Amino acid sequence: MMASQHSAEETLSIRHGFRCVPENVKVEEVLLAVGEQATLEEMDDIWLEIPTEALRVFLGDTAEEVNLGVFWFEHHSMFPVEENNTELLNSRVVSVDVGEDISGLSNYLKITFLFQNASVENKSLVCVFWDVENDTVAHWNSSGCVTETKENETVCSCTHLSFFAVLMSPVSGSSASLSSSSVWLLTLLSRVGCGISLCFLCLALLIHLRRGKSDDSLCIHIHLCVALLCLNLTFLINDSLASLGVHGLCVATAAATHYSLLCTLTWFSLEGFHLYLLIIRVFNIHVNRYLLKLGLVGWGIPGIVVTIIVACGKYGEYRIYQQDGGAIQMCWLTDSALTMVSFSYFVLTFAVNMLCFGSVTVKVVRAHRQSPVLRERGMNRGTVLSLLGLAWLLGVSWGVLLFQFGPLRETAFYIFCTINSLHGLFLFLRYWALTRPEKASISMATTASS
Repeated sequence: MMASQHSAEETLSIRHGFRCVPENVKVEEVLLAVGEQATLEEMDDIWLEIPTEALRVFLGDTAEEVNLGVFWFEHHSMFPVEENNTELLNSRVVSVDVGEDISGLSNYLKITFLFQNASVENKSLVCVFWDVENDTVAHWNSSGCVTETKENETVCSCTHLSFFAVLMSPVSGSSASLSSSSVWLLTLLSRVGCGISLCFLCLALLIHLRRGKSDDSLCIHIHLCVALLCLNLTFLINDSLASLGVHGLCVATAAATHYSLLCTLTWFSLEGFHLYLLIIRVFNIHVNRYLLKLGLVGWGIPGIVVTIIVACGKYGEYRIYQQDGGAIQMCWLTDSALTMVSFSYFVLTFAVNMLCFGSVTVKVVRAHRQSPVLRERGMNRGTVLSLLGLAWLLGVSWGVLLFQFGPLRETAFYIFCTINSLHGLFLFLRYWALTRPEKASISMATTASS
């Protein structure tokens, strides 16, 4: 039978221990058993369905013979897994090769990995292939593969030929992954919010450029806007660049995203420090080249940290596993220890700024109690809005991430993505409030915080 005579839906089916092929296709495999019907046996753990489209690329309308190699590897020592607590299902790797690179198939190559005796309870599964770049760098990549987890098996549908396996990552207790529907909704909320923030942050920068000279408070505020703008931009393009499967580009994207995050957190702290000098310390606060020194801290320290991590090779593809199988890939830190260090830095920043915000709030309340005029007027709307703006200025709203445990985990994610993706909008409103002509008439709290 000629390959050109096969229907578009026809596939070449191979199982572990059996082969069933067209006449003009030679299958070279490490297994010996041959039969007439494709039926699974007790020891089989892999089933392949190869679209004849993959073979027509070479056969065309001729009767040439094409060699198809299918190899099962009993151990994955040649294909190391970089992620901590992650392993390959049944330590199994399967290779499908015809001697040439084949990609972009319209009909999926389907590989079914049976669980057999593997324990997959509380584990996320994702189909991956061995991605080799420049013949020197190789890693597991999920691009071009769709994962479908069924009872007792995982089906990998891929658009190319390569070395394939299934990564297993533990999911339990408080670290349980979200469902695919929740991940989709959270991603949508984040993208919409970040897009809105990006527009308003750009508007704030344009207004600032037109203003020319500004005081230290507004300049620090603009530095924070720039850091947050970079964070929103890198977040929006991160997963798109990760899907390209280019390791070097993914490393650069991960480094840019991490740098933007560290800069944002650092400028939150510098806002708190500046507020402390203005309101708490008040006297003897002159510092030579104040903005230059703050700039070196706000942009320089995160740069040093990111450079060290790049040198250590700890940036790359990171997967967010879902409860119902599959994973979302992005470019981020590949070392869980460094991820915890980054989170600890966030916790430290949040704690410092909470102390600053609490001190300012106490001082404003005391001022209202001690002044007969202010006590009679009470806490008016301007004072309350000023304090809320100050809370966003210091990143206090990011504290909702501290509640990502147990039943509160998913709720905390929804609150965080909804509120903090709009952080750029709130910063723009704060900047506009501090720069409008009638700001002199704003309450004492607003004047002090500006």
